[in-house]
Amino acid sequence: MVARRRAEPYGRRRMGQKPRFKETLRRLAMIDEGFVEDQAGFGLGLTGTPALDPKTSMLLQMAASVAMGSSALCLQWCVGRALAAGATEDEIADVLLAIAPVAGLGRVVCAAPDVATGLEYDIAAALEEPYDH
Repeated sequence: MVARRRAEPYGRRRMGQKPRFKETLRRLAMIDEGFVEDQAGFGLGLTGTPALDPKTSMLLQMAASVAMGSSALCLQWCVGRALAAGATEDEIADVLLAIAPVAGLGRVVCAAPDVATGLEYDIAAALEEPYDH
């Protein structure tokens, strides 16, 4: 008769073993692209967009993220990727203006502070300054 190893109850781990869910959530929260691609088979990079240059692709991804109401971290990540692909701060701001009629002013207004953070622009401080036309 073969002795069967008793299954550990759900949630119990051997001493010193980090629960897998904690590592998964940590790596998702930091948008670990390699981890997501390896574990979920979901690539976050450019895949087969020969008609679009990387900068345009990243600007489109940022626009879609704004339109969907993505989290602050996702928006800041998209801004960083757009900058790394060669987009300028003005181009990124213009994307917000361009999508406002379709995505809705509310989405764009909500995203603006997170996009500003991605551009390392302290919009809260700027809003406290006197407004010059």
